Amino acid sequence: MDLSALAEIIKGVAGVVGILGVPAAYITYRRSVRTRRADWLVSLHEKFFETDRYARVRRVLDYRQEPDYSDLAQAVREQRHHPLADEFYRYLNFFELLASLRKLGQISDEEIVGLFEYDLRMIAGHEFIIDALRPQGFERLSDLIRTGPFLPRK
Repeated sequence: MDLSALAEIIKGVAGVVGILGVPAAYITYRRSVRTRRADWLVSLHEKFFETDRYARVRRVLDYRQEPDYSDLAQAVREQRHHPLADEFYRYLNFFELLASLRKLGQISDEEIVGLFEYDLRMIAGHEFIIDALRPQGFERLSDLIRTGPFLPRK
């Protein structure tokens, strides 16, 4: 066998390896992206559910605990300072971030629903919150609730 024939065989094998390597590299890349995305979604979940940062606000909204619920609703309606309202606005900022990520195409409706549907329905179920979203600068969250499956069922 002469060297030119050997070179042609090597070129042919390299071409086949190259052709087969591209799909394999793409599949590996997609798996890596999915794994990183899942890690990121787990991180969002942990930040929201596994810390006490939003626990008080969630309890007040979920159980309508008095007098906290009335104090919160009044402070939000009157746009006045109240320690619970400060916590509440941090809570809304988290969802505004989700809505911004959604608008940028970084998180899907399916992912939002899967992780945060209950809380978004809870937000949507309080008229004083819905009325305050746009005036308080939570336009993206307002749009997310209005266009998503989060409005209370009647």
